[in-house]
Amino acid sequence: MQRKGIIHRELAGLIAGLRHTDTFVISDAGLPLAPDTPVVDLGYRYGQSPFLDVVQTVLNEIVVEHSWVTDKIREVNPTVHTGLRSFGLDPEPIDHDEFKARVRDVKFAVRTGEDTFYANVLLRAGVPFTP
Repeated sequence: MQRKGIIHRELAGLIAGLRHTDTFVISDAGLPLAPDTPVVDLGYRYGQSPFLDVVQTVLNEIVVEHSWVTDKIREVNPTVHTGLRSFGLDPEPIDHDEFKARVRDVKFAVRTGEDTFYANVLLRAGVPFTP
């Protein structure tokens, strides 16, 4: 049995399948997703599992070369924005409609039980190579 890391079988498999430039989203409970988007739903009630906890856990497993958030996050949900930055992300703010349009093309989504506005981050996988 695995001792550490992500033990959710489906999530671990999707993360292991990421390749350079693949995008995926970690979202709050309310982000609209395309009907055919594979979703790992970690929410079991509002507020659980919390967005920032899930983001931190996923970031421990992958390399991210770029990230995006809605431009409304700084104003509406500064706690989440600050939390993302504390994990080493510097997410690029984009228009909320543009964010939702980009989410339609993700490889998969991780839905949390987060019940605060705009707690979503779009991530693009990088590579662990060193120069």
